Amino acid sequence: MKTIIIALIAFIIGIIAIPIVLFAWIYIKDEKQQEHSILRNYPVIGRFRYSLEKIGPELRQYLYSNDNEEQPFSRKEYEQTVISGKYKSRMMGFGSVRDFDKPGYYIRNAMFPKQREEMHVNQTPKIETQIYKMDADNLFKRKEHAEHIKAYPYFLHPDDVQVIGERTCEKPFYVKGLVGQSAMSYGSLGERAITALSKGLHQAGGTWMNTGEGGLSEYHLKGGADIICQIRPGLFGVRKRNGEFSWEEFKRKSRIDQIKAFELKLAQGAKTRGGHVDGAKVSEEVADIRNVEPG
Repeated sequence: MKTIIIALIAFIIGIIAIPIVLFAWIYIKDEKQQEHSILRNYPVIGRFRYSLEKIGPELRQYLYSNDNEEQPFSRKEYEQTVISGKYKSRMMGFGSVRDFDKPGYYIRNAMFPKQREEMHVNQTPKIETQIYKMDADNLFKRKEHAEHIKAYPYFLHPDDVQVIGERTCEKPFYVKGLVGQSAMSYGSLGERAITALSKGLHQAGGTWMNTGEGGLSEYHLKGGADIICQIRPGLFGVRKRNGEFSWEEFKRKSRIDQIKAFELKLAQGAKTRGGHVDGAKVSEEVADIRNVEPG
């Protein structure tokens, strides 16, 4: 009888302890790994994301919208962006999944696309970066590893480079890239996101980073990216405490080498009420950057 009780107690402890230990092990493993930002930010529960992705086509087929219905970017467009950027793979089928009978503009497939050497772009110097190779990708497991490579950039050809302020500025802004980062403020995104974007854009080269209406923070400059400093009607970052425009602050920022241009924002088109940051987000640091009162 005593043996049975001991075995029963051990069994109960095992039922309780094993899941806890397993949960803790997975949690620590997910938090320490660097391949997946979702698992790093949401250990354990983030794994459900990948399982749901696998059965997503079936769910959407019978219950929800398909891969091309979401706005402003469909799931298929998002997937193609991730595959191209993270895995450096552009081999994907897309022609038959689009409805060409709908009105609109479409990129026509070329029977004989141009080779890299034939394109009117500048692809030097190569960019040191890393890509991810998939080791396992199934319903319950996604494993990959990073490899360091040198990738070809796609800069404008020297004949096509756009120059801002060529005749009016001491340091003209040479726009060499095709795409830059749109306006997103530090007050909205926070230290880590702004720092990561700054480092990534600097690494990519030939592009720029827009500060958004919240003004310039030290994190915008941290990565070394070219900066477009946005000025909106609130004059955040270039204002006096009483709300008036500050020429002194404007001149000080214009002398920062990384700031290549200023953008005047006259109105907010994306949101009917304009861009606002909740008072709870206006910390001492954010208030100091914007030269406003905290909260």
